Amino acid sequence: MLSSPASPLWMPDVHADRRPRLLVRNHVRDALRAYLNGDGFLEIDPAILQVSPGNEAHIAGFATHFWDGATPAQPLYLHSSPEFACKKLLAAGEEKIYVLGHVFRNRERGALHHPEFTMLEWYRAHAPYTALMADCTKLLSRAARAAKTTLLQYRGKTADPHAEPERLPVTKAFQIYAGIDLAAHLPNATANDARQSFAHAASAAGVRVSRDDSWSDIFSKVLSHFIEPNLGLGRATILMDYPVCEAALARAKPDDP
Repeated sequence: MLSSPASPLWMPDVHADRRPRLLVRNHVRDALRAYLNGDGFLEIDPAILQVSPGNEAHIAGFATHFWDGATPAQPLYLHSSPEFACKKLLAAGEEKIYVLGHVFRNRERGALHHPEFTMLEWYRAHAPYTALMADCTKLLSRAARAAKTTLLQYRGKTADPHAEPERLPVTKAFQIYAGIDLAAHLPNATANDARQSFAHAASAAGVRVSRDDSWSDIFSKVLSHFIEPNLGLGRATILMDYPVCEAALARAKPDDP
């Protein structure tokens, strides 16, 4: 006997159960905009279609084509983030900008990932990254207040969105939760040796490493297996100071790998 299909979300009784979430989403969105606008940020609305979806190794873009009927079809992509457009505006002279809009990432579907989602991305020119950490703290608290909640809960774990976040360097997180001295395996002039030693350390920690895994692949596996499940427990966690080889489009600290 076939089971009955789930009722579609546009049925009034189903939507009635979902509508409170829609209202909360709007309250959170308005609170984020109010904070950023009040601090002098300019909201921008970049084009979603781009000539490149991004350069992140583990992010796949949705591809399409533009054709005007006269010239060969031109490949275009749905942006995976508004980063390129934002940084062009920073180069043009803008100093405080933000985007709150939809982005797209292919090959992602699960409890924590969706191929289309809403992203908030903001930039402060000439400010240290600690200023962005302070922004994160304030934005999280504002969002929680807008949602009228004092506690975030997910899969039996809780976090106080109003508490000062934990600031955890990546190397310390690897040492605590995976037992790996990440600094001893960072790529340098002998990148292949670093990959081999890192693969051995990850395997010893219990991560399955494939022969074709790059250093970055191994890093991501350890991060997802051991680090991420231990973040945001009791309060938010800011995972900071990534290795230079993983810091896409970011400036490295002087004399710090």
